[in-house]
Amino acid sequence: MKKSKRKEAQLALAQHFLSQYQPAPAHPLLERDRTAAKEYLAQNGLPIYREEDYQYFKIDEWLSQEWRLSSAPRLTETESKSYACRLTYPDVVQAYLIGGKVAPMTEERGYFAGPIDEFSRRYPEVAERYYNQMTSTKEARLTQLNSLYCEDLFVYYIPEGAHLKCPLHLIHYATSSKDVGQTLTFPRLLVIAEAESEATLLFCDHGNREETSGYIGAIEIYVERGAKFNYYNIEESSPHSLRIMDTHIQQAEDSIVVVDNVTVQNGATRNNYFCDLIGQRASIDLDGLGLLDDSKRLDNWSFVRHSTPNCHSDQLFKYTMNDTSIGGFSGRIYVAPDAQKTEAYQNNRNLLLSEQAKMFSKPQLEIYADDVKCSHGMTTGELSEQAIFYMRQRGIPLMEARLMLTAAFMSDVLEKIDYLPLRERLITTIDKRYRGLPASCR
Repeated sequence: MKKSKRKEAQLALAQHFLSQYQPAPAHPLLERDRTAAKEYLAQNGLPIYREEDYQYFKIDEWLSQEWRLSSAPRLTETESKSYACRLTYPDVVQAYLIGGKVAPMTEERGYFAGPIDEFSRRYPEVAERYYNQMTSTKEARLTQLNSLYCEDLFVYYIPEGAHLKCPLHLIHYATSSKDVGQTLTFPRLLVIAEAESEATLLFCDHGNREETSGYIGAIEIYVERGAKFNYYNIEESSPHSLRIMDTHIQQAEDSIVVVDNVTVQNGATRNNYFCDLIGQRASIDLDGLGLLDDSKRLDNWSFVRHSTPNCHSDQLFKYTMNDTSIGGFSGRIYVAPDAQKTEAYQNNRNLLLSEQAKMFSKPQLEIYADDVKCSHGMTTGELSEQAIFYMRQRGIPLMEARLMLTAAFMSDVLEKIDYLPLRERLITTIDKRYRGLPASCR
């Protein structure tokens, strides 16, 4: 598509979307940036299929559908517990984000986890200083769309020096039981890990199997000097769902971040990662695992920016694909001119379990410094017939041999999850999934 035609299509899609839906009233902090977001979309449009960053994900087909925006009220703390995972963990605290609304938490725990109205009442200056302040949130079109339509904001605030040993388990449903029809929501999260703090967020993404639902979400993660933050995102949504999630991460000096995204069950998923290492000696480990079958789609797109010297990033994305599923990965590492001593690595490895499955991959490096260690790679293949033959010779049935090899392929992504109960649960869930057994934690 020529550049002028592409721009026309992007603007037309934005106009179509903006003319159909009116934003609902929201907290003043969320209202603050809505006018700017609408103007940005009117000038830049929305993403369309076949533009550079969406070459294999038909996003405009989803955005042009007839949606009903969620109108469900905020649940009480008691009502929200009906959405709890059956397979929970004994040492975690649960929070709830249902139908785009945040359920309140009443218990004081030495940190804050809850809706923006309560957070801005307690910490007004902190809320103003952080919400929607990254450069990437101002330039990402789908985040701007979220900024325009989001009605609530979940805030996870870890004060300076706090070391939280118990993970926070945020349970997300795109729709509530009061939503009707093909519903679209715009969940938003804000994470602030202040200096020398340590915490873990487990974002558990669920959906009702029979529903056609969608959401366009965004999360901002600020990790300040010397802080450590783990973010685990588990998707087990509906086969008919649309999930679009923009993850924005900004790291100060000596900070450490681990992101692990596991797609167990989905419909069509697009994950965008915007990572900016702005402080020296910052480190990020960005990993993803996708289990695809039927006609499911999973696209992961990442942009890791090394803005200062002596920083480290490591990306590992793996896919297993069966039936007619389609996977996509596009990763870009950017090293600024003065970001010397950078170490940046990127790997995409894919396992095709059927002849009809497809994978598209585009790893990229953009380096403007000369004293760096950077590499990227991609491999796509099938299970080793030689390895299967070797295992069968030792009495292992064919199906069991295939399952064992597939599990071994995925193991290095799962091993990066430090929270052992979650890692063990995922190993069990994935094993059941490949054996055709019930594996849902809903």
